[in-house]
Amino acid sequence: MMKKTIMLFGAVLLIATMLFTTVSAAPTDAFSKKNNANGSSTSTLARDMYSPTIKISADTLGLEKPFEGISDICFDADGSIYILCGGEGNARLTVLNSDYTFNREVLVTENGKPVDYSGAQGVYVDKNYNIYISDKVHARVLATDKNGNVIKSFGVPDSPLIPADFIYQPTAFCMDDKGYFYILSLGCYYGALSYSPEGEFLGFYGANTVKASALATLQFLWSKLTDNDTKKSQSAKTLPYSFVDLCVDSEGYVLTCTGQTDYNDNGSGQIRKTNSKGANILYKSSNRGKAESSTAVNFLEDKVVRRNKHNYVQNIVSIATDTEDYIYILDNTYGLIYVYDKECNLLNGFGGGLGNGDQLGTFANPVALAVYQDTLLVADFKNCSITVFKRTDYGNKLYKAQSMQIAGDYEQSQELWQQVLDVDSGNQLAYRGLANYYYSCGEYENALKFAENGMDYNIYNLSHQELLKASLAKNFIWVLLAITVCAAVIIYVVIRLKKRGKQIITNQKVRTFGGVILHPFKTFGDVKYKKRGSMIISIILIALLFVSYTLKSTASGFLYRTADSETFNLFFVFLQTSGVLLLWIIANRLVCTLFSGKGTFGEVFIASAYSFTPLIATTFIYVVLSHFVPLSASGILETLGVIGWIYSLFLLCISMITIHEYDFFKFLSTSIAVIFFMIVIIFVIFFILVMLNLSGQFLTDVFEEITFR
Repeated sequence: MMKKTIMLFGAVLLIATMLFTTVSAAPTDAFSKKNNANGSSTSTLARDMYSPTIKISADTLGLEKPFEGISDICFDADGSIYILCGGEGNARLTVLNSDYTFNREVLVTENGKPVDYSGAQGVYVDKNYNIYISDKVHARVLATDKNGNVIKSFGVPDSPLIPADFIYQPTAFCMDDKGYFYILSLGCYYGALSYSPEGEFLGFYGANTVKASALATLQFLWSKLTDNDTKKSQSAKTLPYSFVDLCVDSEGYVLTCTGQTDYNDNGSGQIRKTNSKGANILYKSSNRGKAESSTAVNFLEDKVVRRNKHNYVQNIVSIATDTEDYIYILDNTYGLIYVYDKECNLLNGFGGGLGNGDQLGTFANPVALAVYQDTLLVADFKNCSITVFKRTDYGNKLYKAQSMQIAGDYEQSQELWQQVLDVDSGNQLAYRGLANYYYSCGEYENALKFAENGMDYNIYNLSHQELLKASLAKNFIWVLLAITVCAAVIIYVVIRLKKRGKQIITNQKVRTFGGVILHPFKTFGDVKYKKRGSMIISIILIALLFVSYTLKSTASGFLYRTADSETFNLFFVFLQTSGVLLLWIIANRLVCTLFSGKGTFGEVFIASAYSFTPLIATTFIYVVLSHFVPLSASGILETLGVIGWIYSLFLLCISMITIHEYDFFKFLSTSIAVIFFMIVIIFVIFFILVMLNLSGQFLTDVFEEITFR
């Protein structure tokens, strides 16, 4: 018995050890982004598209000198790897074979003499195996043959296009298939320097633009009108952010990336693709089918990590593309790698470290990445190493399926997408791919299902229209007959009751409420002078206002639903609807008392609630119709909502004039005062909440200080 117990304990210990080893071998979780119904996106766990295999260093290669000052890496056409170390007094260029074994050290010489390129930042190898080294410190780009013999050196161009105060510090180089090449200079907000195949300077290319707010625009116009020469000389000018890296895709377009643009958040528009005129042509199709420029897209995370009261804002330092024009970007702050397709869909994110880089696949200070076929390399400056990532089996399927999807080959991609879903059931790209496949096959029911899971509103809308057409063609006569019979029965009953002098509704207060839409003056007069308003009906109406907007967000048809299960806040909806109405009632009663308003609190409460009957009714109608109306007819629903708001505000105007015995102009002036008072109340509430929050943080900090001491 003792022997069996020991064996069982040993087996459990072995299994636990294996499980622990497996978990610890995966330093970070791969992720993707899930589109939400409200238009936002959230990061979600995903399968690994790339997996770290080995870490290359001088020790693993048997070299004496470590890769100190490693600044850039690249592949040549054969898959050989070039490692640039631009350390002060220790600059060198190391070449590895495609199997990661040492090949040679490239000795850069000019006229037989060694060339000092300490501080070099970038290396590039063209299709003819010529090497280009961006030497920032010595303000030049060295062009050498494959043996390191300098062919030409590109210094600051002698051109009237170069500003007098321009500081030339080349950090990156790239070339297209036609031989045109581009040089990036550190801190240059004019864009990249472009050259012809003959080496002639053509000008600056594809600069970022300054994002101007409405306030900044007004300030600019005011300055134009009022500033004199003295003020202009002392004013600060807002400049666009400079690029930090660039590359060329398979079609010859230049892709650029911008690093950190803010100290508090990650901003947007970090990636651009420019055409021959320097205009951005990189667009992202939203899940509702509308295209938006990449300048409005955040390619990083929506939230930043905060530790020790410090924001860790992401900072892109490197960009690369492959033969299928997938975009790879490297974030230096978190150590994350992002893989996007050319339509700005995120396929996968992975890596990590946040400055530690203790495990394989994480980084302490990543500075460059390079891509070749299914291999991705990341250089780590602090660890003096290069991490090799290989595309996984899942990654190969996802990569190939998305390439077919972009090319419109839906039938061939169907099997691959299904295999992707088998191992990653939350992959929205797979759902969209299958939705496209089923729509192209005419299987609209399946297309609806997959489009909804993939948040693909375009395919859902097209499939929905096809099903709606088929349903109407099949059942049009029966639907028309049913509507006619129902209308006839209702008309007959109403006429019979009127002839007999009977009333459908006998309760006087309910009858008063029933006339609010068609007879508002009489209704509010009865509420004021005959006391026929109902507090119970008013409370029900305020509750229905909240319910209607909740249903509008959560129970509308898929095409018009705006709520996401993870981010939907019921309390926030209450504050936006019933909360605002209740605040209006309280503020109106308090303000109008000072302006000789004759309405009591109860009358203001009832009249205000009754006034929003059209909005409540149209909102419920909106919810029902949203299940049938396609996106092409969305204007019908928008118009319905506008009608509800306009008529409700019209009724509110009539009700307040009647209840307080005002004329129109006095109602208008008091309403402005009421709205201002509402804003004051909201401000005071927020101020109190902020002070309570600050007090809580202060007490927490004091407690932590006392605890640590």
